[in-house]
Amino acid sequence: MRVFQQAPRMRRSVAGLLLVSLFGGGVCAAESSRPSAAGVDALDPTEIRAVAARVADWQLDHPNYDPTDWTNAVFYAGLMAASRVTGDSKYVELITDVGERSGWRPGVRYRHADDHAIAQTYLELFRMNQDPRLVGPFRRAIDRMMIEPANWPKAHQAIDYWWCDALFMSPPALAMLAAVTGDGKYLDFMDRLWREAYELLYDHRERLFHRDLRFREQSDPVFWARGNGWVLAGLARLLEQLPEERPSRNFYERVFRDLSGRIVELQGKDGLWRSNLLGHAPSDPGESSGSALLCFALAWGVHHGALDRKDFLPAVIEAWAALYRNVNDQGRLGWVQKPGAEPGRVSARHSEVYASGAFLLAAEQVLALQPGS
Repeated sequence: MRVFQQAPRMRRSVAGLLLVSLFGGGVCAAESSRPSAAGVDALDPTEIRAVAARVADWQLDHPNYDPTDWTNAVFYAGLMAASRVTGDSKYVELITDVGERSGWRPGVRYRHADDHAIAQTYLELFRMNQDPRLVGPFRRAIDRMMIEPANWPKAHQAIDYWWCDALFMSPPALAMLAAVTGDGKYLDFMDRLWREAYELLYDHRERLFHRDLRFREQSDPVFWARGNGWVLAGLARLLEQLPEERPSRNFYERVFRDLSGRIVELQGKDGLWRSNLLGHAPSDPGESSGSALLCFALAWGVHHGALDRKDFLPAVIEAWAALYRNVNDQGRLGWVQKPGAEPGRVSARHSEVYASGAFLLAAEQVLALQPGS
């Protein structure tokens, strides 16, 4: 193995789907008996742990991109989840080696959200070992960002989070930085940046996020599944860090619930979401990276009581079963759109490291919903 160098009303009847257990805190037998691939039960806790290990190990054997790139940063977040799911410490050891070799530095662009993403894992590791080296470089980058004016191209209106992907990459890291340092200024800063992005990119009519300004004025609206997956998954990771008494928490919870409700309305009959949430043809294949992010976020919401169980659990189960079917025997997750900034083509053979990371994040939350896990 090589080391790396990433509730509103539903659109369908719950009774017409898999039944939801309302009393046992988990998934009932009728749900868990649904076959996913070759008759294997994708919801069995043993199989969830096994497929998480297969995906993690396959991706580690197929490295790509720079070690601190956002693509690998998403995978590292997934590896932390895989370590908890499988109980295998090797994943933490591999990420620690990456951090040591990079000097625990985030990406080189100190105010670019993509280059903040890896700090989420550094700060998660800090909570395990309390080594201040894991905090210092990112904290210095954010302190610099806070005192220097934004200098983006005019089209972005000097807003730091001018594309929706940024809402996964940076805000959870800022919330974690505030938590480990005890300094609320990082939450104040994050709140301002998040609100700016919301005002710029949220479409109140469609209840979805535009990827960036290019799509806001189009007569034929285009909403990217992975882009909205970044937002919803980023909100889940942010809410996990945000203090309960934080005044802005109500805003984030409201956006999380509203977006989750809209996303479930747009889920395909096969359990996946299409790359273009609104404009896809019925024959378009589902896309795995956006679907994995959305599955993770919805499962997190159900697990943590942010989403109504009977309304959202069926969508989680369908999404997980479909994602499971997209993993081959070796652990490669297929049907992934390549890096991009808008909806695009997918193929069965294409995989990406960030999709594997999102799948592992989803695996942890789906496992948490299973009785006896």
